[in-house]
Amino acid sequence: MPEDKKNLPAKKQSSNFLDKVRSSKAMSATPKQEILAKAIANPKRPRLLFAMDATASREASWNIAKEITGAMFEAVPGELDVALVYHSGGRLQQMTEFSSQAKAFLDKVQSVRCSAGGTALNQILDAATQAPGLKALIYIGDCFEENPALAVELAEQLKLRGVRCFMFHDSSSQSQGYDTQGASRVFKEIARITGGALLPFHEKSPALVRELLAAIALYATGGIKALKQKTKLLPAARLLLEQIQK
Repeated sequence: MPEDKKNLPAKKQSSNFLDKVRSSKAMSATPKQEILAKAIANPKRPRLLFAMDATASREASWNIAKEITGAMFEAVPGELDVALVYHSGGRLQQMTEFSSQAKAFLDKVQSVRCSAGGTALNQILDAATQAPGLKALIYIGDCFEENPALAVELAEQLKLRGVRCFMFHDSSSQSQGYDTQGASRVFKEIARITGGALLPFHEKSPALVRELLAAIALYATGGIKALKQKTKLLPAARLLLEQIQK
């Protein structure tokens, strides 16, 4: 017994020493990948996610939609990082990396084709919740065929992350028999929860849509203050301010 008692302090001292050594090695052996991951997880530049519905119901207005989208990418401020995501065929097809070279997405936008299948907006909202540094989500779509309760839940998560959703509703497919009214209600609720806006996507008024997209990019870069400073030079900035949910 006495021998056991004598050994206890020695073991404790040795254990403390080894713990310090292990800790020191762990700190000095931090891989570069880990450092890079932390940098990516905490981006210093604001981010905007541009999302599109590329389902079959939008095929009739797809060419003008691509033209407007391309114009938006050309007008994106250099201080903003942008990513492109779209859904078709009933699922999220692709989400690009965020990049400061917004014009690089022009060819990508032109290559996207519409295909049949249900909508997948909820998958896009879920992807947005996992994008650090995101300031705004732009979505252009016409229908919604998913669980609205899940959309609300995801919108609430985006609100907590400070992400405003700007939902452009393309109602042109209603003339083909598609249900666009249900989507309007869901889009409006997503915009309300996140403090964004429900906006019209008029294929016959491409100039207005382009200006609104530019105003949203401006918001993502400098916030409400930037919009207020540009109301005289950019009329769409004033219109967006009127629509944004406080």
